[in-house]
Amino acid sequence: MRANTFLFGLPLLLLACSNEKPAGPSTDEPGPSSSLSCSDGAHALRRLNRAEYDNTVRDLLGETSRPASTFPADPTGLGFDNDASLLSVSPALMEAYEASAGKLLDQAWTRDAAASTSGAAVRIEAESASATTGAAESNGTVWNLWSNGDLTATFNFAKAGDYQLAVRAWGTQAPPDPVKMDWLLDGVVVASFDVPATTPTLYTRQVKVTAPGQKRFAVRFTNDTYDPNTSTDRNLLVDWLEVTAPASTGGTAEPALRVCEPAQVGEQPCARQMVERLARKAWRRPATDAEVAQLMEVYTLVRSSGDSFELATKFALRGVLLSPHFLFQVVVTPAPDSGKRELTSRELASRLSYFLWSSQPDAELAALADEDKLKDPAVLEAQVRRMLKDSRSEALVQNFAGQWLGLRQVDGINPDPALFPQVDTALKQAMREEGESFFRTFLREDRSALDMLDADFTFVNDRLADYYGLPRPGSASASRVAVTNGRRGGLLAQAGLLAQSSLATRTSPVRRGKWVLGKLLCQEPPPPPPGVEGLPTTLPPGATLRQITEAHRSNPSCAGCHNVLDPIGFGLENYDAAGAWREVDNGSPVDSAGNFRGTAFQGPRQLAGILKQDPAFAECISRKALSYGLGRELTDADDPVVRGVDEHFAQGGYRLPELLVAVALSDSFRNRCPVPATP
Repeated sequence: MRANTFLFGLPLLLLACSNEKPAGPSTDEPGPSSSLSCSDGAHALRRLNRAEYDNTVRDLLGETSRPASTFPADPTGLGFDNDASLLSVSPALMEAYEASAGKLLDQAWTRDAAASTSGAAVRIEAESASATTGAAESNGTVWNLWSNGDLTATFNFAKAGDYQLAVRAWGTQAPPDPVKMDWLLDGVVVASFDVPATTPTLYTRQVKVTAPGQKRFAVRFTNDTYDPNTSTDRNLLVDWLEVTAPASTGGTAEPALRVCEPAQVGEQPCARQMVERLARKAWRRPATDAEVAQLMEVYTLVRSSGDSFELATKFALRGVLLSPHFLFQVVVTPAPDSGKRELTSRELASRLSYFLWSSQPDAELAALADEDKLKDPAVLEAQVRRMLKDSRSEALVQNFAGQWLGLRQVDGINPDPALFPQVDTALKQAMREEGESFFRTFLREDRSALDMLDADFTFVNDRLADYYGLPRPGSASASRVAVTNGRRGGLLAQAGLLAQSSLATRTSPVRRGKWVLGKLLCQEPPPPPPGVEGLPTTLPPGATLRQITEAHRSNPSCAGCHNVLDPIGFGLENYDAAGAWREVDNGSPVDSAGNFRGTAFQGPRQLAGILKQDPAFAECISRKALSYGLGRELTDADDPVVRGVDEHFAQGGYRLPELLVAVALSDSFRNRCPVPATP
């Protein structure tokens, strides 16, 4: 293909695609004429991390295959992977961007073509969909949901009417029940099936759609079971998902790319229209005439070489997706002597949407930015509250809580299978869903975030309920249950979090104390001094871990940190290394007494109550949210802003929506620092 010869130099060409060249990170010093303390230190150029890239192409093009899952891993700063100072662009990442852009545009072009045809069927192969569990099998052509989870693809429901949904699926069966699957549209169950088939079988259901638009069609496996002793394993296998549009009806959804037909308006004007529209949405601002002209030079070059209109247009569109204005959040640095600090409305819209949604602004937010209304604090606050009610705010669960509390790491815990045989993939997934559902409740409900420490409820499915010794809720999905025995409820009692701070073979009071201090109180202890001998990974017969830890603490060089860390960890010793409740440790009764800063406690429930009363917990949540929202590490200069956010948080009853409003209204979030003049 002749057009391939132009591709290699395209990213370098597009780095110069703007009259407003993106500047480097701004500094923390105020400009000469600035009368305000410049504490925000906002970076002027922050690359989209993998989650943000996936969410952005989902909202921009309707693509849900999570293309960034194949990108190099994002580095993390102090707990978050949106730290601008760490998000560089390697040659490998640039190659991944290039490959992804071409594939994304091909898929969106095909979806647009299919959606424009009445009665057309659009099929998405399972291996191209987004999965919460499982893997591709049969040479990559079938997806095996080997534990309870979802397989999701986005379809364009262009018209109101009756749609035919179809899935080609079957199962590996385990008595007494057949494989069961649910179908969901935008999170709402629209069909449930028994799947007794053991060979590929077509399942269909007609669904009425009244509101056209892009919708997420999910296949959910709901009754996983696995018994290694009997080799029984129930799995759901999916070949593809398909949506067939109604034969005729009115009203169409907006296409992702093909907003015109070249036969009607002319080839070059149509290509330009597609480029301008995609650039406006992808760059979170209108493209300048010069930028559009440079993109159209790519179109002209490819078209004049003899390649098709479609290919030439796709290459110009690829330039949009390879531009730094798409791949980065760009803040244009003000003149050194201007003293200007305020973000433009469009920059603020982008910062806000990536804070709350990990994605680009929607049409309403973008319109307010175009009208320069977001600088009004009342308008900005109203947008925060609106956006928190949108399903896209689930990004706060996955990316903010997922990193702050370590929920992302739960799937990777590895207790020794010889000692903890119950902990398999399905149980770890249930542990992660417990934490996510728990945080989601505090985000959605009118409830104090301080109650996260000692809540009298949690979320379990049947499998996790058995593990916890709670009554089964009768569900394969996480369900809210009340807890009254003091063993569960609250962050400190969640097995997924407890197992993260343990060794594979035993608990670690030191690690658990460090987790509480660092994650919940923002008081990260220093690393141990060099040459200090660690505790044994296994315990001698008859000895408890507490006894060995206390002996270790008698070393003066160790006592300073251990006197703070160990008592917290001792309070959690009723939970074993995999988070199960226990009364005995290595043959001796568990001693869960401790003392936190002069206050004695007995067991995890009393420890949670003490931490709840510590002002450092609420302030730590404020610090974590502000750091996440700004995409950088906080410094001592941020302390006044943190105090202001924390005061707003307290006045709002410590409800998470009030905290997020406070972050968005803070001086650091709405402003940036000018670059100081060079002497």
